[in-house]
Amino acid sequence: MPIVDAAQTAAGTGTSVVVERCQACNYAPLQRILFLGYLPPVNQMRIIGVLPKEQPAYPALWLACPQCTLVQLGLIVDKEILFPPEYPYTSGTTKILRDNFSELYSESQTIVQMKPEDLAVDVGSNDGTLLSNFQQGGHRVFGIEPSQVGTLANERGIPTTIAFFGRDIAERVLQRLSRQPMFSPTSNTSTTS
Repeated sequence: MPIVDAAQTAAGTGTSVVVERCQACNYAPLQRILFLGYLPPVNQMRIIGVLPKEQPAYPALWLACPQCTLVQLGLIVDKEILFPPEYPYTSGTTKILRDNFSELYSESQTIVQMKPEDLAVDVGSNDGTLLSNFQQGGHRVFGIEPSQVGTLANERGIPTTIAFFGRDIAERVLQRLSRQPMFSPTSNTSTTS
């Protein structure tokens, strides 16, 4: 089955969408640059020893726009499939990731040299682990997280909007700015559309 047909089939009748035009500039046709096979949603953890009856997999096709150079996925999988209410992953439970985010903050400060009034924005912010480093550094922070895990960030005092990143959220971020924000999309291919 050709990849494009597989994407159409995977989209089914739900809200998954096959990308046929550039999501930034509306140009078509897009160029196929990489196909990584068919991948299951990473957040569907199974009980060890229990085989799933059926596990969906979706084509991981990367497309590039020859006009504006945006690289994008060829299928936007239904958001409810990728981020169900019982979404299990939190970034703060992994020591190596906490350490990595701390290093990312330190390195970013040598490059950008943020002022205290500057805003750090994390798209796909999960439980706010990355932003906590910016907040401890005295910066304003704002998280955007599509799953309910974002409530954990809010409980930790890290302002987080629970929504997928899009034009409306971008406008809200712009209203909070004192100058150019520090964007950190550490996990954003599935949190934007």
